[in-house]
Amino acid sequence: MSFENPLSAVPKIDYGDLVSGKGLDQLRYAVTEFGFFYIVNIPEFDALTELNLMKGYFAQSYSDKDQCASAKNNPKNSNVLRGYGYTKSSDGTRIEEVFNIGQFETWDTKEWTCNAERISREPNVWPSTNAKFDGEWFHSVMKRGFDVRMKLSKVVIEALGKIIESPNFAKMFGDSEFTSFYLKKYTERNVNENKSIYASDSGYDMVTEDGKDLSIPSHVDTTITLLTTYNNGGLQAVYKDQWYDVPSLQGSILFMSGSLINELTDGKLPSLRHRVVDIKRDRFSLPFFMNPSFHSDISKTWTSGKETETGKSYKTFGPWQVTQLHRDEPLLLTSTSLF
Repeated sequence: MSFENPLSAVPKIDYGDLVSGKGLDQLRYAVTEFGFFYIVNIPEFDALTELNLMKGYFAQSYSDKDQCASAKNNPKNSNVLRGYGYTKSSDGTRIEEVFNIGQFETWDTKEWTCNAERISREPNVWPSTNAKFDGEWFHSVMKRGFDVRMKLSKVVIEALGKIIESPNFAKMFGDSEFTSFYLKKYTERNVNENKSIYASDSGYDMVTEDGKDLSIPSHVDTTITLLTTYNNGGLQAVYKDQWYDVPSLQGSILFMSGSLINELTDGKLPSLRHRVVDIKRDRFSLPFFMNPSFHSDISKTWTSGKETETGKSYKTFGPWQVTQLHRDEPLLLTSTSLF
């Protein structure tokens, strides 16, 4: 008997149908049944060009990449959250690398309430052109990639607000200062190197139930994720308490929501538990994390107004997000970078 993957039935929703409202029934079914869906036929989305430029950037020398490294990795630089980051193996090889892009190109004039809010609005840093790499083209394509995903996320959020009947939902993402577009490279590595990436107290397990190595542990994201994975393989998700491979769909962007959004919508937008099995070769991925505004109220749900468990410790999104980033972004940040 041939095995049928139930995730092959996850809806592929046309961008135009999200805009027009024709895709709302598909959207409702996707988020309640599977916790994720694919978006296809996205205007100005050029997945292959993004992939090739990302590979070109990460193929550069360490010294070239370090020009944009975060202050954790290059103390000569002032950028904290945006730019280049990495983690190393015991022999000094950079086994996981990231380049983080945000929405700001210059410092704005808005007053900040704390250093974390200032850093949330930090301008991007961009690599320069050299004999082997076109930095200007990289800047142009990746900034467009950010803008495409920012526009797409707003379209999706508007549609989600309709299906959960929450007029406040989209408003909570008005400024979305911490929103980030990550270019990620996972270099082929061994199990001990996988384990070394996360702090020992993070609680992450880097091996599957049947003994396979993981390059990204089982987890749920926190807010809104738009993910471009290409045909890498390795991505798995839980469906009805079992793990399944997530089918690749070239030219699409995958949507999933996280634990905080699940809480803030009274469970109407379930989070997706997922992980990445180590495919034993280099792997590239482009996740985009759309976050609520720094001062959005998370002490009550955005649907019923019920008090949240998170709200017992954090009234607004920004301080809560600082805690998450210090735990989950070791490639860019120290445990105190945002204070």
